[in-house]
Amino acid sequence: MAAPPPPLPSRPSSREPQRPVPASPRLSDKMAPVPVPLKDMKLMDVKLGQLPTWLAMRDFTPGGIGGALRRGYERYYNKYINVRKGGLGGISMVLAGYVVISYMWSYSHVKHDRRRKYH
Repeated sequence: MAAPPPPLPSRPSSREPQRPVPASPRLSDKMAPVPVPLKDMKLMDVKLGQLPTWLAMRDFTPGGIGGALRRGYERYYNKYINVRKGGLGGISMVLAGYVVISYMWSYSHVKHDRRRKYH
């Protein structure tokens, strides 16, 4: 005859703190990460010593720069503009960037219009 199944644990009350369940080790946790070639690394993954080599591998032709700008625009558009519940965040970032860039472009003219104490 088989032994009866163990009793089910009682449901914890709302006052009782719940203990986290320890995660079981997976096979992927024990494996070493696959090395990624420096050419395929993202900028945030590049170490400071590898930065000159990584920059030398970038495509600085007009087509490469245009492609990078296009990818950046598509990433921004899909993250902030082309969303289901959009807000003012995406548009306000563009306007804030425009204000900062226009101030930087006109700074050489604006700095001469400052009020000086003795002139």
